[in-house]
Amino acid sequence: MDEDDRLTPILNHLSKNFGSAESVYSEGEGHVDGTAITASSIDSLSQHFPLCMRNLHTNLRKNHHLKHFGRLQYTLFLKGIGLSLEECIIFWRQSFKGKTDDEFNSQYKYNIRHAYGDVGGDVNRRGRGYPPYSCQKILSDNNVGIGQTHGCPYRHYSVDNLVGLLQSTGVSDKEVLRGVREDVGKQRYHIACNRVFEFSHKSEIKKVKEDGTWTQADLDTIVHPNTYFKRSYLLKQLAKAPGRDA
Repeated sequence: MDEDDRLTPILNHLSKNFGSAESVYSEGEGHVDGTAITASSIDSLSQHFPLCMRNLHTNLRKNHHLKHFGRLQYTLFLKGIGLSLEECIIFWRQSFKGKTDDEFNSQYKYNIRHAYGDVGGDVNRRGRGYPPYSCQKILSDNNVGIGQTHGCPYRHYSVDNLVGLLQSTGVSDKEVLRGVREDVGKQRYHIACNRVFEFSHKSEIKKVKEDGTWTQADLDTIVHPNTYFKRSYLLKQLAKAPGRDA
């Protein structure tokens, strides 16, 4: 019964927004005002990334490379959190340590510029480029094959591999992992992701609820990776604010 009470508002929210997740996210919504996002800050900020983007970041750091769709998904996410085109080019150039400048410029730089709308055709008119991928779009990708790291781990990984990935990020609570297994088995991928978010930010969420800093609307179900980042970052910053318990 407790589980039903917890899931009902989430399911109601998803029923309204999942079918049109693109429409509930506006350009710039993932930006954190007053926070400078640079190539050198991505490593530390990755602790606030949802599992899909954190997995891409980890694989990039491990292999110094991502395949095309992984690069695109991650580039658009970084763009959405406020990384400028110039800093994004620096980030990717530094990440591809095994490539020469000529190789990087000829094989990868154009695609980064295209994602930002700096070059390209009608899709990129007015210089806006592509929007960051929503959960809906990432979940709907049916072309995630062996060796690919894009997509949604909650949907595209085996349950055992998913649990192993979560444990590697510090999610070890048996009840949370049991809930994730159940959610994935019922294809409730959004709920699994939100379950992990709630576990990872439980103390901060409790505080903002108790002191009224945030309303329930501020804690609505996350349906976009960039919303996940911004909410995680803000919650952790609030917890560090003067006058709050450590």
